[in-house]
Amino acid sequence: MNLLYLGLLLFVTLLTTLYLASSKAIFAFSDWTFHAARVEEIYLNLKSSSFFTFIAARTFHNTGAASFLFYPYIFFYPWAFLRFILSPVNAFYAWYALVTFATATISYFSMKAYSKKSLASFIFSLVYTFAPYRLYLGGAVFGEYLAVTFLPLLFLGIYEVLWGDKKKWYLLAISGALVAYAHILSVFLSLEFAVILFIIKLITSRGISKDRIKSLLLSAGVCVFLVLPVIVPFFTDFIGQGLSSAKPSISYTMGPRYLLLNSFSAQKGWKLSFMLMLTILTAWAFIKSRRNWIIYGLGLFACFLTTRYFPWKLTAGTPFEMVQLTARYLSYASLFLTILFALGSSSVLEEHVTGRKKLALSCSLAVFMALFSLSSLSVYRDTLKHVQDMPKTSANSTQPAPFKRLRDYNYYNQFNYKILFGAFDYMPKSSLTSVQKQNSLLMHQAYLNGKTLTLSPLIKANQISYQVKSEKAADVDLPVIAYKHTTVSVNGQKHAFRRGNRGTVVVGLKRGQNTVTVGYKASPVFYLSIFISILSWLALLIYLVKFKAKYAQ
Repeated sequence: MNLLYLGLLLFVTLLTTLYLASSKAIFAFSDWTFHAARVEEIYLNLKSSSFFTFIAARTFHNTGAASFLFYPYIFFYPWAFLRFILSPVNAFYAWYALVTFATATISYFSMKAYSKKSLASFIFSLVYTFAPYRLYLGGAVFGEYLAVTFLPLLFLGIYEVLWGDKKKWYLLAISGALVAYAHILSVFLSLEFAVILFIIKLITSRGISKDRIKSLLLSAGVCVFLVLPVIVPFFTDFIGQGLSSAKPSISYTMGPRYLLLNSFSAQKGWKLSFMLMLTILTAWAFIKSRRNWIIYGLGLFACFLTTRYFPWKLTAGTPFEMVQLTARYLSYASLFLTILFALGSSSVLEEHVTGRKKLALSCSLAVFMALFSLSSLSVYRDTLKHVQDMPKTSANSTQPAPFKRLRDYNYYNQFNYKILFGAFDYMPKSSLTSVQKQNSLLMHQAYLNGKTLTLSPLIKANQISYQVKSEKAADVDLPVIAYKHTTVSVNGQKHAFRRGNRGTVVVGLKRGQNTVTVGYKASPVFYLSIFISILSWLALLIYLVKFKAKYAQ
């Protein structure tokens, strides 16, 4: 049955992806330009035989922004590699299909391990993978979109450590690492629910055994080793460096009425599916086990967190403000409520359906979910028909990227606009104190001898060069951000520099023509963290092979 269900999941994945890809266009909204620029940087660096990307030399207006250091990007490599064989638009949709099928597969096997029921796992995978909120994330919000892929495995790992087979602690370590490599904020959100589950465990079981505590600590410790390359840059380059990050604030909450009514509409967006809304309204009448009551409570609580009725104002000045958009909790509401929907609906169906009818039912469910998803995506397709193509703009434009249509022939136009959200993330706070400073970076403006110069950068992987002619010895303030491990050379010779009042590289020049090159050289600790991480993954793989062999006996 596993092959049948995986085949049906692949069918729905391909059908929905081809429906989108047949438009031969992309709607560049929300966080699209931020992530597309990151993928473009990775692709161009790979093209020039540089595997690692540290700073934005070719994109982000050549400011040298280090979003790559502090925002994980490993799961963008498949997208970048696809650019070598496909057009820009098709490469994105191929990556979209890969992530979707990965989500469906992980969801299926996670639920199978939890419920031991194939039909319930198939229903769970369909409803969770093609949930309206996840479909919305797949249009532009790619960090969260990737993290959602691993949430079922993460909470399976938490369940095994706290209630199930504690010897499967490795599930929590692996899934936690995968979420961290996708989206750091999702790690924080997941920890919130992990803490709640831990407290529930203490209350319902009147404590927790030492063996389970050991498994929990072991999974956490191994997870840290697995994600060292994500953690280390924060210690080597962020802490104490006066850098900014995404602004912590609760900027939008939903009303319960909006969530309720919107969930019965067809299109994707900040909502639950009508199936999950019906689960909220009716599941309480059918739940019998304490375990399912806990899941139901978590689903309701996640929904409550999305609304303005939760006292979000009390979180001002606390780490909880990092959430920014409370709609993020919809991913967790979808996860918990889909478990109940899958268990309940599969139990009813299995009572009345056997043999060939079960095969027909499974195919019907796949077709239904495909049609439901196509209906959700139809508004996106309609938007692509009516929105205008993104026009060209100057290479140093300060105009924010508009919500416009991208095709293969105008795909590169987006990179000349100011990135709408995240253009100045992880830059020195001093560079953000005025719009004038920000715009000067976007327009490649340097300052020399009291004059403003507009320079044209010469670009290589993780490296930006400028030709600067000075009539006398003087300091030049370049439009490139200075980080702790930034490197500077003048006329091919390593040169000292300081950080200016824009947070940029300021270097002393001699009279005459000078070639100033700004680059980034990662700390040796970073490369050591990669080595340790790879060893940890290999050691864990060897352990799993031996564990499975012993378990099979």
